[in-house]
Amino acid sequence: MYNTERSEITHAIYDDAMTWTEERGERVEMMVDIYDCVDPASHRDLPSHTEKHHTLQHTGSVSVENRKHTAPVVCLCLLCFLLLTAVIVLCVCFTTERKQLLSHISNLTEEREQILIKYEQILNHNNNLTEEREQILTKYEQILNHNNNLTEEREQIKNKFDELQCGLYELDQLAENLKWIYYNFSFYYISSVWKSWSDSRRDCQQKGADLVIINSREEHEFLRKVVGSDTFWIGLEKSGEWKWTDGVTLANGYWSYGHPYSYGECAKMSSTGWKNYSCSYKGKWICERTICTYSKINPS
Repeated sequence: MYNTERSEITHAIYDDAMTWTEERGERVEMMVDIYDCVDPASHRDLPSHTEKHHTLQHTGSVSVENRKHTAPVVCLCLLCFLLLTAVIVLCVCFTTERKQLLSHISNLTEEREQILIKYEQILNHNNNLTEEREQILTKYEQILNHNNNLTEEREQIKNKFDELQCGLYELDQLAENLKWIYYNFSFYYISSVWKSWSDSRRDCQQKGADLVIINSREEHEFLRKVVGSDTFWIGLEKSGEWKWTDGVTLANGYWSYGHPYSYGECAKMSSTGWKNYSCSYKGKWICERTICTYSKINPS
């Protein structure tokens, strides 16, 4: 009975040693020593327990080795995960930055095109300004030349005016009935005798003049005041249409009734306007002698 109890205690201690060995492989030898001290009589069973001890020790060692290998693997996986996360973040940042750069490049390209267009516009404007400058210089030279011509014409007119004054003075000395009136670079002779239209024109031509040609309303108003209530032949004749003695067709007429009569091919004027009569009708006349004919200044 004592041996039986000792054997049970020994097995209980051995079981504890096995359990402890599973938890702590490094303390197996100590548990075996305890087993030897408690039950030296059961030394015969030691080989079987020793084999179990080695088996348990090997199992514990494998478990420890597995733990040692698991930690680096876990660390490596974590490192790979972090690296993958970093790569993804970098890819996203790179993509965003690339889009921004492409957009900025596109904006710069558009600005460059706009600058080139503005540059071309400035060049064209500069060319236009250069052409305008040349045109202005050309017009300025033309104006200078025209001014010089006007100066020469003024001198010529002055000389002609002096000559006419002398000639009119001589004519006034020869006949008391000769009367010349000056207006706007022309001299007008107002006759006091009666002749037909053709004879009146012939008389004007003998004096170096011709029947008066009325070119403006101002001239018409001037002569209307001169003639008063009397009527005078003017240089207007109908040959198909009304024309002046210089061949120019009548543009504006100052007829007394707004239009000429249906008869009469030659025109007279009075203070009330123009009237047409037969050219053989006798009447006074007005001669005109122009000093100089001016053309309008046109620099272009």
